[in-house]
Amino acid sequence: MLSCPICSSTVVRKNGMINKVVMSRAGKAVRRVQAYRCQKGHYFKQGLDSPWTDSFVEYVVFVYLRCLSLNTTVDIIRATYDDDVLNKAHVLEFVELVGGALPALDDIDRLFSPLRSGFLSFDGVWFKFAGKDIVLLVCFDPVSFDVISAIWADEETRLGYDRLMGKVIEKVSKEKVKGIYGDGDNGLILSLKSHFPRVPFQLCVVHKNFRMSQTVPVHLAKRSRKMSDAVKTDITEFARLFHNTLYASSKEKSVDALGDLLLWTHNHPNERFLKAVRQLKHNFEYTLTHFDYPGMQRDNNLIECFNGCIKPRLKLMRGFKKEDNLERYLKLFLLEFRFHRLKESRLNWRRGSSPLQLGGINFPKYHNFLTLLRKELHLIYLPKKS
Repeated sequence: MLSCPICSSTVVRKNGMINKVVMSRAGKAVRRVQAYRCQKGHYFKQGLDSPWTDSFVEYVVFVYLRCLSLNTTVDIIRATYDDDVLNKAHVLEFVELVGGALPALDDIDRLFSPLRSGFLSFDGVWFKFAGKDIVLLVCFDPVSFDVISAIWADEETRLGYDRLMGKVIEKVSKEKVKGIYGDGDNGLILSLKSHFPRVPFQLCVVHKNFRMSQTVPVHLAKRSRKMSDAVKTDITEFARLFHNTLYASSKEKSVDALGDLLLWTHNHPNERFLKAVRQLKHNFEYTLTHFDYPGMQRDNNLIECFNGCIKPRLKLMRGFKKEDNLERYLKLFLLEFRFHRLKESRLNWRRGSSPLQLGGINFPKYHNFLTLLRKELHLIYLPKKS
């Protein structure tokens, strides 16, 4: 029953139609809205009480997700419509509205049931939010690149990974997991031993090599004019022996290469070299797993690829203030990742498809995944007010 929003009177009568200017995807449009007056003389209107349509809101948010800049988004929208139609505050409001309306990752899985390869990848990605450090713990399928589950925590610990693995096991039974990849974090390994004690674990050698390059200035040695030739030669030789250890063609050759590296380091005592060797020896046995399980890869460079996709989006979080919205922000970014086509993949069979499509889901052709979800699931971004 229609009632007055001011005095709640139910004795109301129509009081003509009024014109309302609404910003839609196609541009500004005039819509007719029914007006009413109650018995006490209060005047109100019935209908969409917002200057924006859902199609315009999702267009703005999609542009923001693509350019990752509030200022650039505002500039593009203003250039598109040749009008000062919105500002940065509006964009943040739209992100909050869309993030709140979208289904959660688990809801997407229940709706579409993507197929899983049986392999899992775990990683922790750090970002800043409201002035503090937060880690996104994520599990994804290294074949389809699809996110299986993700949570955020204050620290990258076993407790956090325990919570994440509990959510993963709800979707992928332990019996179907054939192999697991990760970066060798102690909390991750402890949790894996508890939840997947019989599943082979491959430590990503790309992470090992990356950590070494952070400790030993390999890249700097190639271009520095201040380093002596002797120092450059030592760094180059160390990097070569390190690489031979990680990328040997057999387990035996890898172990032999490690011996060569240890002997060379013993004869060239340098704190950077010694530190890098200690990092290599830590959980070194997990770099060899793929030799015993032919179905597994030596390195899961997809972990780095995933980080390369998600980190620029997480950097945006440092400018967001409302901690209550953290879940919806992360949900929006992760859903965008799941629906975004991998246009620059180095593998032809993956190129041009989204992670969900690689999981066997067939969608009608779409350019904006927000439009697809809104129409498929009948979402409403802006509430209708009386």
